[in-house]
Amino acid sequence: MPGREPAASRARRAEPIDKRTARNGTVTYTFQVDVGTKPDGSRDRQRFTYSTKAKARREYRRITTEVDEDRFVRRLDITVDEACTEWLNGRRGIRLVKLEGYRNDLKPVRRRLGRKQLVDLTKADGDDLVDWMLSEGRVDPRHFQPDSLLSRVAAFVNEQPRIGLPVADIKAQFPDDDVYNCLSVLVRTGRVTRLRRGVYMPAPDPAAERKPEGVKPVTVRTTLTTFGMVVQSYVEQGKLPRNVIKLVERPTDPLIDEEEDENTKSWTVGEVETFRESVRTHRLYACWLLSCYGMRRSEVLAVRWKRFDGSLLRIMRGRVAIGKIVEENLPKSMRSLRGLPLPADVAEALRERRLVQKAEYELLGIPWSEDHLIAVHQDGTPIRPAWYSDEFQRLRERAGLRRIMLKGLRNTSVSVMLARGVPAATVAAWHGHDPAVSLRTYNQTHPEDLRAAGSALFEGGDNGLTVDWHTAGTVNGVNSKSKQESPGENRG
Repeated sequence: MPGREPAASRARRAEPIDKRTARNGTVTYTFQVDVGTKPDGSRDRQRFTYSTKAKARREYRRITTEVDEDRFVRRLDITVDEACTEWLNGRRGIRLVKLEGYRNDLKPVRRRLGRKQLVDLTKADGDDLVDWMLSEGRVDPRHFQPDSLLSRVAAFVNEQPRIGLPVADIKAQFPDDDVYNCLSVLVRTGRVTRLRRGVYMPAPDPAAERKPEGVKPVTVRTTLTTFGMVVQSYVEQGKLPRNVIKLVERPTDPLIDEEEDENTKSWTVGEVETFRESVRTHRLYACWLLSCYGMRRSEVLAVRWKRFDGSLLRIMRGRVAIGKIVEENLPKSMRSLRGLPLPADVAEALRERRLVQKAEYELLGIPWSEDHLIAVHQDGTPIRPAWYSDEFQRLRERAGLRRIMLKGLRNTSVSVMLARGVPAATVAAWHGHDPAVSLRTYNQTHPEDLRAAGSALFEGGDNGLTVDWHTAGTVNGVNSKSKQESPGENRG
């Protein structure tokens, strides 16, 4: 009909897709769409290119529909590594140690996926990250880089005679570096040998370069959680359509071998008693008692004498290691601020520790002040967190006790208090956290608790045993006598 445009022309305006042929013969299909408005008020017109016309048509319809419905997400031109940096720089109002934890969590992500465009991230990339971390993620190139502190300290020790090198000489060679933590790593990786306390020598058989090893599932889960927070922040900004990391299945811990001791989080009362007796002559006996009574490592290392009045200890600060520095700041939560009426043995140990420390400072010519830290070396220098944990393991091994982490003493304190019928709210107040955390995270039921529970069901069953829960404890912190049936309750 006169005046009617050809059908091909109408179709072109409906889907304005152009065909382009590059000099090398590659054919692509492209179109432009107004996707919004720029900050200066001008239109934001973007070009989209695809390898086939069918895909270009499909994407044109999707994009224009999303633009019309005001739900189009502009393409984000940023790599995963840049996204992690931007997210970390935007984290304000959190403790420095928490920020450092986030940085460490994202290191595997940046190594494996750092160069990938964030907008191109898929669930398959997340799965690949998990598989790589579980099989090779433990590799730490710092251990064998020639210019790293670890390698320089190892070379210095190996240049010395094999009669042993005092740690003071090593510290003199590297005065501005944390040689104590460095030597601990070198001994653990087999690059130097600890001849005796404070004396090191070259390893008789230097360790070869470490082969790739996997990390534990809990490390992978922590990395995925932090990486998911990074991706989610861009979703909430409207820069990504969805968080694909949420779709990645978290690895679970393997089942514990039946022959292994599965109670590795805490000790029994008897084991704690053994440890306490074994460290009674240690110069930091008062500090170990505070750890046995459930204080965090950061709290023990931050206590100053002015917070101790002879019977009450006020927990006001925490000292944590962040790389080469140690930060002293407020504790991790407001619940951590608390005053503890100390048991007689702890108070007496602290009083004795103060007298000894005053004498040490007098010999060193250091003026005494109640603002001094309690946890210090003989030369008056503050104890670093890593040394305190390593010393615990040395003392534990010397006492012949099974291995637990230092924080296992805190777990033990919670479990024992709950098992002896102390109310969960009181246990939580003593340890400076929420009651739910005491029951869910720190409490651990021991075999004797389960044995007592089974015997109590039918008052001993065939064995004719009668269980007194005041002495046998409780299961999972629940006192069986605290919940009595009401007189009118149906007992049928």
